[in-house]
Amino acid sequence: MNPQVAQFIEALKSLQPADAPPLWELSPQEARAAADSMIRAAFNDGGPKMAETREIEIPGRRRAVPARLYVPEGSGASSPGLLYLHGGGWVLGSADTHDRLARELAAAIDARVLSVAYALAPEHPYPEGLHDCVDAARWLGAHGEQIGIDTARLLIGGDSAGANLTAATLLRLRQEGGPAFRAAMYIYGAFALTHDTPSMRAWGDRDLILSLKVMEWFRQLYLGEVGVVSDPYAAPINGDLRGLPPAVLVVGTLDPLQSDSEMFADALRSAGVDAELHIFADAPHAFAQIFALDMAADAIARISRFARARL
Repeated sequence: MNPQVAQFIEALKSLQPADAPPLWELSPQEARAAADSMIRAAFNDGGPKMAETREIEIPGRRRAVPARLYVPEGSGASSPGLLYLHGGGWVLGSADTHDRLARELAAAIDARVLSVAYALAPEHPYPEGLHDCVDAARWLGAHGEQIGIDTARLLIGGDSAGANLTAATLLRLRQEGGPAFRAAMYIYGAFALTHDTPSMRAWGDRDLILSLKVMEWFRQLYLGEVGVVSDPYAAPINGDLRGLPPAVLVVGTLDPLQSDSEMFADALRSAGVDAELHIFADAPHAFAQIFALDMAADAIARISRFARARL
């Protein structure tokens, strides 16, 4: 294993009490508190400063959807915009847990980032969180100028569950109408939800950020009795991907979701979509947020090059 990765995994374990129960034995509320504390401590120190960071609310079909706007230094009165959907298994995560990642992307792409606090399961099971993402995308296309975003130069992206929601949002927008996005960023996404894949069989029983038991726990809380894995808005690999925007995908070889990214990249290409896949050796799940690792900066650089080329 990459020495930096091994060192980080050990450091991450040291942040957890020795008698801490596994995530799937906690209530969602307890899991959020534990994950938020650990992620903020391990993932969010440092990074680029922003010219402005502020909270906004986006009108949605069910509620006002909270979001955080990041304005990079030197971006001027108007810039491209990235709609960002955080990871966390549809159960965990927030703008706070993904604060540095949002700032890194804003600075690297030179784009305003709108990080959406979509509703989390199980209190808000599928498709409520997806509704929030779709509503945020539509609002951004119609009203982005109000927050300094050039609505002719829009990007969308997310990590893990957020990558799943990115693909589902694009499928919904194509079906229901909405803004056009220049490119999509899928960072170690969950696209199949079957969990019977080569990488899940290889790494699902290891304690490397993500495991099979954690993914099953996430899936049950998110889909409950309503969603099924054949639903393309729950498992986007089952959708008609024709006409989706050019995509960049990033994943690591220690990630149980590696196969999901490989299969989704192949499915996008088969549908005629330009898809660029970057596989990082010895990279675990969530590595693009771990800026103690050199590979995190490399991943941001590759994502930003792809995005800027399409703006």
